[in-house]
Amino acid sequence: MKNDCGLRTAGCGLVLLIAAASLAPIQAQSLARRVSSAPEGRVQFSYAARAGVCGNGRSYIQTGPNSYTGSWVGNFDDARRADPCVAGPVRVVVDRAGREVISIQTYVGPPSTASGTDLGTVAAEDAAYYLLSLARQAEGRVGRDAIMPAMLADSTDNSSELLEIARDQTRPRETRRSALNWLGQSAGAQGAIPSSVTNALLQIARDENDNMDVRRGALGVLSRLEHGAGIPPLIDLARANLSGDRTWLSKESLSALARSGDPRARDFLRSVIQRGDVADDVLYTAIRGLGTEYATGRDAELLRQIYPKLSGDKSREAVLSSLAEIGGTENTRWLLALARDDNAPINTRRRALQFASRAGVPIAELVRLYDTTTDPQMKESLISLYVQSGDKQAIDKLLAIAKNEENAGLRRRTISQLSRSEDPRVKEFLKDLIER
Repeated sequence: MKNDCGLRTAGCGLVLLIAAASLAPIQAQSLARRVSSAPEGRVQFSYAARAGVCGNGRSYIQTGPNSYTGSWVGNFDDARRADPCVAGPVRVVVDRAGREVISIQTYVGPPSTASGTDLGTVAAEDAAYYLLSLARQAEGRVGRDAIMPAMLADSTDNSSELLEIARDQTRPRETRRSALNWLGQSAGAQGAIPSSVTNALLQIARDENDNMDVRRGALGVLSRLEHGAGIPPLIDLARANLSGDRTWLSKESLSALARSGDPRARDFLRSVIQRGDVADDVLYTAIRGLGTEYATGRDAELLRQIYPKLSGDKSREAVLSSLAEIGGTENTRWLLALARDDNAPINTRRRALQFASRAGVPIAELVRLYDTTTDPQMKESLISLYVQSGDKQAIDKLLAIAKNEENAGLRRRTISQLSRSEDPRVKEFLKDLIER
């Protein structure tokens, strides 16, 4: 039987599929040859941008909701109104020394006059293929800068290429980190996250021979994957390394989970800080993670409850700083009560006092505390807080201390602090003091 395409045989269909699959690389190689064979200097080409990408053609690009790159004056929304963000096309300017690419600049929006050879409009798929080939091969910033314009190309899925670059330890660190960041934005955009993506990211994160920044980047991508697909493997990774000699991986996994804000991650952080077999530096990371902007009143209550059970300095400090950041009446009262506790170590009391001030305790409370405190170190901390406040009540108290404090060292310290004040009452007091 004749294998004629007009007959629509299976054999002809297979030939067409093979031809179509090989066409893009051939055309992209053709783009590379066109760039390489162009006259020396800059070469530019344009192609269709994916949906949601716009720019002003000169100084800024918007790659998605609340995602911008470039430069503008003042608020971005104001800049957009003055200089509209126009959808596509992407314009790439490649600068060369001889035939070697030495820089890549990317623009989106209204076209401008070419400053060199203009290759015109090319297929988005060909542009992405060519740019990612530069990312796989070029040294220095060229490899890093080639990734963004490739990811702006319309109707392309570059996840496998990004993974290849991210896993390649011969590539520059910044190129690999850029590949990871864009992978986090693109993976799952078309549906479920492939297991090959999460497995590759886990492999990078676990590799103790790899660069720590790259490993940290892989964990960050896992925490940002669409549909929360990276949260369960991150939890497993953190749980498996809570003790022993691989706590770095657990701490970084916990930090990534904390940044995600995922409810499953929050529950896991709560479970970690209630365990009694976790290294203190890991506990510190879990506690600080729980006290982020996603913290609730329930979390603050839990931190106050576990504090007496903690023995490590770092984890106890983490509770104090987290409660100060969460703020609120209950937390400031608790911090002040700890500051007043004569049975607590003096360093702990002083830190609790500082964090209570940071949490927003009224200056009147701090002023009253001075007269009920006998420890000179606590009084010294209170004097520092009064000076930082500059409030009228605080200045009044400083003047009273300078006049009446029996401890000569504290009195001298207060007078020294007051000498920097511009308050008229302070200047008058110091003038009278000198005249006496």
